[in-house]
Amino acid sequence: MEFVQEDFNGADELFGGPSAAEWADIDAVLRATPIFLQGSDQRSRQGKPIFDPKATNAHLTAQCAIRDWKAIPVPDELTAYGVDWDGGKNTILAEWQFSNYPFLWNNIIRTEAALRNRVNLPHVGVPKGLIVVTKCGMFPASNSTLYYEQALAQIRPAIELGVFATPIRLVGLSILEGAREIQATWSEYGNARYDRAPVVQRTRRFEVALKKGGKYGVRKATFREQ
Repeated sequence: MEFVQEDFNGADELFGGPSAAEWADIDAVLRATPIFLQGSDQRSRQGKPIFDPKATNAHLTAQCAIRDWKAIPVPDELTAYGVDWDGGKNTILAEWQFSNYPFLWNNIIRTEAALRNRVNLPHVGVPKGLIVVTKCGMFPASNSTLYYEQALAQIRPAIELGVFATPIRLVGLSILEGAREIQATWSEYGNARYDRAPVVQRTRRFEVALKKGGKYGVRKATFREQ
């Protein structure tokens, strides 16, 4: 999988220095991650290929677990902001954030609280940084789900206003620049909205067409099976 990234609050120094090994884990997993697609269940585009967040999330979790990343429980006093972080290892926390865009702030707020209060988390210790992985807006997806360009637009002013001090590396999964076709893992679910595990997964090839549209000048992709 291709990806882009942006660093905040000294994340470039953190992941280029003391936490370089932890970033190397995530980098290796991301580069080996296939593109996962599924059929949309929205009435206006029923069956059309869209980003598959469940299969992507499961793959990232499983592959990071091989590298000793574990789900990290959120402390009791912060459970209003969720149950756990998707991954953590050696002072670094990670989130695969493909759900509705307000959950981005849950991820950042609870990390900021743990960092400021020097909370000692299992398998992590006192956290020093956060990696947030989402998808770029080029991927068609379910309505209201977070995408990279949107996250950038929200995080930047908050950082400039001094709201958060947590070093954050924001990652956006993308398609190779100029690609005209892709190979993707196609997931079929018994119930596309509610089932967590696919009934069938198979490799398919798609033609890619990109056009500009939407907020932030995002180039939207459409996929047509070859």
